Amino acid sequence: MTTSTPLPSRAAPPEAGPDAAAIVAGLKRETPARTAYTEVRYSGMLDRPLILRGELEYLGAGRLGKRVEQPYREQTTIADGSATIRRGEREPRTFALGQAPELEGFLRGFTALLGGDAQTLQHDFTLTASGSAANWQLQLKPRDARLARRVRAIEVDGANGTPRCFRTHEGDGDLAILLVDTLAATKLTTRPAKSELDLLCRGAPAR
Repeated sequence: MTTSTPLPSRAAPPEAGPDAAAIVAGLKRETPARTAYTEVRYSGMLDRPLILRGELEYLGAGRLGKRVEQPYREQTTIADGSATIRRGEREPRTFALGQAPELEGFLRGFTALLGGDAQTLQHDFTLTASGSAANWQLQLKPRDARLARRVRAIEVDGANGTPRCFRTHEGDGDLAILLVDTLAATKLTTRPAKSELDLLCRGAPAR
């Protein structure tokens, strides 16, 4: 009796990772675009995270609006190279972005994301992607040393063409996590753990 020699198995080729530029292109929003948000800020100066809720407004390149509705009321408008902040009934404060080049670089990056402009984004940040096309994460690291001292990295989690979270890792170790779209209405405890939000951002169901 003869025995046949088994054919060597062929391993399936590894699945290609998501294309960062294609993900950014899929994030493009028509203006004006508005979305509710919940922001959780972790700071070494606070004994517990600060939780803000409100609405973001994207009005085109270099133009953003951010309204805080809870736990206080504040409106920030960025347009034409300047930022205006008004809290409650106080007189608004306006300053030129040129006075804070690192803020200007951050703004260019954020609006380039919402504008689906990978070319502009890669001018100011190194851009990498991980995960899959259906469940991805983008990581942006500033090229400019001044911005890098203020912002170490920005991470964006999303699914298909919809972002879920924006994380801003600040130079002093503080962290801001912005939950948007379907996660904006997530009920949180008064002291949400970073690990809990990481699971939400990566698509795990809330517990």
